[in-house]
Amino acid sequence: MSSHDTGTVEAGTLSVPFSGLRSGSAPMSWGQQAIWKSISWLDEEAHYFNLARVVALPDGTATDGVITALGQLIVRHEALRSTFANGADGPVQTVYGDGSATVTVHASPPDAPGPPDETDAQAFADRLAASPFRNGEEFGMRYALLTHAGEPVWLVMVVSHQATDFWGVRVLEDELARLLRGESLGPVEWQPLDQARHQQEGEGARRGRAALEHWERTLSTAPASHFDFTPPQDGASEDDPERFVRLRLDSVAGAVAAQRLADRCRVSTSTVLLTAAAVTLAAYTGHDRAVLLLIAGNRNEPRLQSMVGAQTENALFVLAHGEGSFEDALRGGFLTTMSAYRYGEYDPAAMDEVHERVGRARGRKLDLSAFFNDVRMRDRWDTLPDTGDDPDALLALRERSEVDFIGSWARQDAKYFVHTPYSADSLQLFLMADTHYLPVPVIEGLLRAMETLLVESVHGKVTPAEALSGLTLPKRERTPDTRA
Repeated sequence: MSSHDTGTVEAGTLSVPFSGLRSGSAPMSWGQQAIWKSISWLDEEAHYFNLARVVALPDGTATDGVITALGQLIVRHEALRSTFANGADGPVQTVYGDGSATVTVHASPPDAPGPPDETDAQAFADRLAASPFRNGEEFGMRYALLTHAGEPVWLVMVVSHQATDFWGVRVLEDELARLLRGESLGPVEWQPLDQARHQQEGEGARRGRAALEHWERTLSTAPASHFDFTPPQDGASEDDPERFVRLRLDSVAGAVAAQRLADRCRVSTSTVLLTAAAVTLAAYTGHDRAVLLLIAGNRNEPRLQSMVGAQTENALFVLAHGEGSFEDALRGGFLTTMSAYRYGEYDPAAMDEVHERVGRARGRKLDLSAFFNDVRMRDRWDTLPDTGDDPDALLALRERSEVDFIGSWARQDAKYFVHTPYSADSLQLFLMADTHYLPVPVIEGLLRAMETLLVESVHGKVTPAEALSGLTLPKRERTPDTRA
C-alpha cells in the first residue's frame, strides 16, 4: 500500500522500563549547550531540528524482540533517558536511573491491501517529528511500531537534536541493527555526563581556553559580516513568512569534478566543496576573505566514537582567496580546514563574550551567519561515470544538472547555509539562504556558480569572479571596515 496518510490506527502502547542505572545532574556539555541555544531560539519551531528515522524490520521479527532491543539501547545510552532544562547556574542535564519509555503501536486497518511501505513509514515519521520536544519533561527519543496483520513491519524513531547529533544517530542505527540480529555489544565507555565533567577541568578545559584565544585573534581581523550591504530591492521583507528558502543542486558533473580536483590537489572532496561554498560567497558579497562556520563533530578521541550525545559545535573557517583561481584557493583550504576543526570545542557562553568583546573593539556587531556542513558518511561517490580527459564530456554532463525548491521558513539563525548529504551517484548540494539579502534567483545562481567552479576548474583555471559573471549582482553599499 502507499497511502501517504500511512493508513494506520493506534492500537495501543508498550512500555520499555529501566531501573538501577547511574543517575545524576550536571551542567550541560559544551555541545549540548550549543544546540540548546539554537533550540531555545527557535522555540515552537524547534521541531526543525528533530531527526526522524525509519527501520524496516525483517520478516519474522517479534514485537518482544524490538522492545528488548530498544530497552538495551536506553540502558546503554544515558542521553536517551535524560532531560534538559535551565537551572539556577545555567543549562543542566539530568540522567534518570529508573523510569520507562513508551512505544506507540499503529496497525494497518483490516481492509489495507498490504503492509505500509517506506513512503508510508517516512510520512508517519515526519508527522511524529512535527512537534518540538518538551526537553525538560520528555526523554529525547520518540518510538512507534507500524504493524500489519499483527506483525511489526517498521520501527519509527524521532530523536531530539538536544539528545544527540547526527553521529550519535548513526551509532544508534548501527547498534539497533546489531541488537535486532541478537549480537552482544560491549559497554559504552563515555557518556555526556562524563564529557561535561571533563570540560570543567584539566585537558578539556585547557583545550577550550585555547579555542577561545584562537577565535578572538582571528575575529579581530576577519570580515565582520558577509552581509554588510543594503538588501536588494527585490529581496524579501523582514517579516515574510517564507523569507528563508532552501534550494538543492543535483549535479553528477559536480561530483565527478570534485573527485578529480580532490585527487589532483591531494585533499578530500569535503575540502573541495567547502572551498567552493566559501569563495563563491566571498566573491559575491565583495570580500577578499571568506568567513564560514563549520559544523565540527568533535569526535576525534576514541572514547567519543560510541557516545550518543550532542557533541557538535561551530568551527571558524577564514580563507583568503585573492585574485587567484579556484584551484589556488583549494590548495590553501586544507590547512585552513584542519586549523578550524582543531579549535572547534569550547564553552559557548564564554564564546559569546569573545564575540561581544571583539565587536566592541571593532565598533560593530559581528555577523557570523554563513555555514557549511558535510553530513556524508563517506568522502567519495560510488557510481559516477568516467568522462576521461575530454572537457566536452564533463560540460555535457553538466547539462543534466537540476536545481529544485526544497522548502521555506519564516525564521532561521543563518543567512547562508550550505550542506551536502551522501548520494551514491550525484552531488546533492543544498543552500538555505535569507532572501532578504539573497533573493531566490541569486540562491540558484550561487549554486550554479559553485558547480561552475568545480567543473571548469578540471580543465582550466577559473576564478570565483568568473564563475559569478553570469549573475546580476545587486547594488551594495558596504559598511566601512578597513579590516573586512
